[in-house]
Parts: sequence; structure tokens; C-alpha cells
Amino acid sequence: MKYLLTIGLLLAGFSSANAQEHGSEWIADFDKAVEIAKAQDKDLFVDFSGSDW
Repeated sequence: MKYLLTIGLLLAGFSSANAQEHGSEWIADFDKAVEIAKAQDKDLFVDFSGSDW
């Protein structure tokens, strides 16, 4: 189990570093993300987290 957790954390770190290297970043402002996606003719990946229920 520890082995799988370690591998998962390493992969997450590598993918994050790779995204930063290629100019990718998370945008927390939905309206700004929509504007950028439209300007670049790209789709959005939206991750809703948290709740109040």
C-alpha cells in the first residue's frame, strides 16, 4: 500500500511540474477561464469541489 501511495505522489508531482513547464496553470476564476478558453478555441476542464450540504 505504501508503495502505491509513493508512486501516486511521484506521478502527481511530475504531472504538476510538466504542466508548469508548458505554461499550463489552474485558473480559479470561472469567467476568466471561459474567456481564455474562447480566445484559444479550447474546451474547459472544470473541477467543482466542496459543498455546503
